Amino acid sequence: MVANQPTSMTQPDELEQALLKKVKRLTAAHGQLSLPCVPALLDEYMAQFDAVLVALGQKFKPEEMQQLRQVVQRKLTEGYQKTPHARLIFKYEPPDATQGLTSGLKLTVTVEAVSLENKYQRWLTTREGPLFGSHPDAKFMAVVAQLGENQAQLPILDVGAGVGRNTLPVAQLGHPVDAVELTPEFVQIIAQQVKQQGLKVRVIQSNIFNPALKLPQNYYKLALISEVITHFRSLAEVRTLLAMMSNTLQPGGLLLFSLFIADEGYEPDQKVREMSQVQWSYVLTRQELNAVLQGLLLNVISDESVYDYEKTHLPPEAWPPTAWYEHWCLGRDIFPLQKPPISLRWILCQVN
Repeated sequence: MVANQPTSMTQPDELEQALLKKVKRLTAAHGQLSLPCVPALLDEYMAQFDAVLVALGQKFKPEEMQQLRQVVQRKLTEGYQKTPHARLIFKYEPPDATQGLTSGLKLTVTVEAVSLENKYQRWLTTREGPLFGSHPDAKFMAVVAQLGENQAQLPILDVGAGVGRNTLPVAQLGHPVDAVELTPEFVQIIAQQVKQQGLKVRVIQSNIFNPALKLPQNYYKLALISEVITHFRSLAEVRTLLAMMSNTLQPGGLLLFSLFIADEGYEPDQKVREMSQVQWSYVLTRQELNAVLQGLLLNVISDESVYDYEKTHLPPEAWPPTAWYEHWCLGRDIFPLQKPPISLRWILCQVN
């Protein structure tokens, strides 16, 4: 008999714990979460990250979680300020591949930022059918019909013209049109159609806020801003654009624009306001819209639901314009509910 021979471990619980420790050493975990950069959702994101770590058997000290929180907060703010399309990327992986989960997890937090132009460029290669619909906005065409029959003397401005679904039909009626569009590929599509059809359209590739963009003053009879303010990020931007339009329109000229407005009595909190930018659904209260219009030479003459108007007046074959249109203009891209407290509105103004 050998002296001092170690006694074999036979307790079932202790044996199972040892076995599970070995399994943990042999277990690898690699993954990532990609989330919209919404700083107001910091608490929700941290709870989600903590749940993932706990599920993987990782117990970080309170001070380590606080450090992670500070990094996440900084990155969320960085991404959100850069673009509403930024994504927060939370990655986890073993620091040592041979140790599995027994040596903890290496965590990294980064931001991926994509511009609006890049997103639209991607649409051209990944989406089937018309990007924004095959027909012009019904409300726009109704306003155009009210301008009169001397179309050649009734110039129109289309801000954020996209691929020309509103520009081309009114140019075909004989109106001179200036189409301002940010995305180069969209500009090329409009320009090609204009050339082929011999239309009187000036296609301008530019951000509407570009100081180098010089639009004629007191010139246009009608200006359209469809699905543009929905991309904005501040009341100052809305005010600047509407002031610009009031200057470029003739006295008595018309301005038609669409934007999301909160229902009366509903006040969006910070989470909703930030998420509205991420979802291309920038929302204002009616009080904020009134404040933006204060002092401008613009008199509101109609305020209508985009969803109700377009569904009623577009041809049956043109409804809905796109697969995403109904949910988006009803506010369901922020609130996936039957009746969200926001909706897209057509606002028609006349220059005093």
